[in-house]
Amino acid sequence: MLARILNKKTGSRVLLNVIIVIILVLSTSMTVMASGDAVLPEIRTLLQNQYVDPVSTEVLNAPTVGKALELLGDPNTKYLSSEQYQNFLDSIDMRFSGIGTIIEMVPEGVKVVSVISGSPAEEAGLKSGDVMIRADGQSLIGLSVEEAVTLLRGIEGTAVQISVKQGTETRDLSITRRAIHVPTVTGEVLSGHIGYLQLNSFGGDTAEEFKRLVNLLKSQKVDSWIVDLRDNGGGYLSSAIDLAGFFIGPDVAVRVKDRAGVFSPYMSPDPGITLSQEVIFLTNENSASASEILAAAVKDHQKALTVGTTTYGKGTVQSLFSLSNGGVLKMTVNRFYSPLGHEIDKVGVSPDVTIQHADSLRAAELMLEAPTVALAKGRTPDYWEAWGEVLNNEAKNETSEPYSLYYPNYRKVSELSEIPPDKKFTIHFAGVIDWQSVNNTSIELINSKTGERTLSTFEPLGLSDVRVIPQTALSADSTYWLIIHPLVHDVSGQVLKEGALAVAHTNAVVAAEGTVEIKSFGLIDQVRGEKLVGPRDPDYGLALWDRGKVTK
Repeated sequence: MLARILNKKTGSRVLLNVIIVIILVLSTSMTVMASGDAVLPEIRTLLQNQYVDPVSTEVLNAPTVGKALELLGDPNTKYLSSEQYQNFLDSIDMRFSGIGTIIEMVPEGVKVVSVISGSPAEEAGLKSGDVMIRADGQSLIGLSVEEAVTLLRGIEGTAVQISVKQGTETRDLSITRRAIHVPTVTGEVLSGHIGYLQLNSFGGDTAEEFKRLVNLLKSQKVDSWIVDLRDNGGGYLSSAIDLAGFFIGPDVAVRVKDRAGVFSPYMSPDPGITLSQEVIFLTNENSASASEILAAAVKDHQKALTVGTTTYGKGTVQSLFSLSNGGVLKMTVNRFYSPLGHEIDKVGVSPDVTIQHADSLRAAELMLEAPTVALAKGRTPDYWEAWGEVLNNEAKNETSEPYSLYYPNYRKVSELSEIPPDKKFTIHFAGVIDWQSVNNTSIELINSKTGERTLSTFEPLGLSDVRVIPQTALSADSTYWLIIHPLVHDVSGQVLKEGALAVAHTNAVVAAEGTVEIKSFGLIDQVRGEKLVGPRDPDYGLALWDRGKVTK
C-alpha cells in the first residue's frame, strides 16, 4: 500500500498529488465507514472527472460511498478514513506500531502469512498459517485489509486481545503492541560469491538502502546477483524507477497512460552504480505493482534474467485525494506499461525461466554456479527439486530420462516396476568386491522426486554380491534410484569405470514380503578397456559381458 509524490498539481482536492503503486491486497471488501457518506458528492465528482475510465450513471447515482465503490468494481479504488490513511502511509516504509505480522485476508478471517522476527506476535507464539478471527471482541471476518490493520495496530504499549485458530484449536492471546520497523531491503552473500538482495517493499529510502547494501556486498567480492521480488506487493513509483537505474542506467523504466490515452515515459536516473554482472530477478504471483515495473524494465532492456512464476498483473496507478471530512479517496487514475509498451494489468510479467514447484531462490543459486559445482549441489536434497526443474527448462525438447539430469554419465542397468516398499535389493558385481568400499556413500537409494536418501545396511552375499536393506520402508507409489557410484572397487583396487543405477517404482499398496534382485552391474576390464554391455534379460534387466562371457 505504497505511494509516491510526483510534484504536479492536478486539482484542489488532491491530497498529495500522489501516483501510487499499491501493495497487493488479496481482500476485495469495499466496507466503508458510515461517516464516509458525508463526502459522497465529492467522491462522485472525482470519479466522474478523474477516474481512469468513464464511470457509469449507476455508479454516480449510488446512494452511499460503499455502494458506489462496490458497483465500480475496482479493488484498488477505496475510501480510507484518516486512521486507515495513516496506516496506509506507515506501511510505505514498513514502520508501524503493532503486533508484527504480515497478513492476508481470507474468508475465515485474517491469515498470518509470516511473523516478523523479534516481534510481539512471535513472542506470543503466532505462526505462519494461523488465522486471527477476532480482535478486541470484534470479528475480523469479512473486513477489508485496511479495517483489519486498524484493529491490529495501535499505540505502542497498548494490548490487543486476539482470538486465533491454530490448526484445530482456537487460542485467546493478549499481545502488547510495539514499534516495528521492517527494512525494505535486506542483503547477504550466498555461496561465498552471490550477492542476494531481498526487496520487501518500495519505500522512500529503499534506493538509498539498496545502494548501501550493493556497495557492502561488492566489498565482499561477489560476482553475480539475485534480486528477490517474491511476495513484494509494491511501493513508491519513484522508488521502482530509481531502482531500475541500478540495472538499466538512465533509460525508460516505465510508460504511463492517462485517461486520455496519452503515454508518458518515465526515465530512471543514473545512480552512479550499474550492476553489469550476471543478475537474476525472482518473481511470483504476489509480485505486484512496483515489483512489476522493475521486473518489466530489466526484462525489456535485457539486463537480467527473470526466474519464478508470472507476476500478479496489477498495472494500474492510483492517486490519493483528500476529502473534507479528513478521509481519503484512493482512486485509479492511470495504467502503466513496460518500457517497450507491453501490457501488465491483468497479464503480469512472465519469467524467462519458469520455476513452479521448487524454491526459485535455490534454482537461481544453481544457475549462477559453475557447472560442476551446480551439479554437486543439485544432487543434495536441499537443491534436488530446483536442479531438476532448472534442467527440465533447458531440456524441454529433449527426451533424456530424469536420472540423466542428476547423473549424466551413469548407465541405467535395470528398471523395476511394482516394487513393494519393504523390498530388499541384491546387486551382482562381476568381480571380487572389497567390502570396505561398500557403504551409504558409494551405494545410495534416493527418492527421485525429493532427493531424500534412504539409509541402508549392506549384507555380503558371497564374494561378488551385496544385499541392500533399506532401514526404513520406501514410500508407496514412488520412484527410487539405486545408485552405484564409481567408488566401489575390487580387492585389487580396481574401481568401476562408470556409475550405474537401477530405477525402482514402488507399489501404491504395500505388497507381500520378498526380495528383488538386480543382477545388473559388472566391473569394466581396465586392461582391455572392454565396455561390458550384454543383452536385455526379462528377469534381471541387463546381463553384462564379463571378459567375453555373459553372466546372469
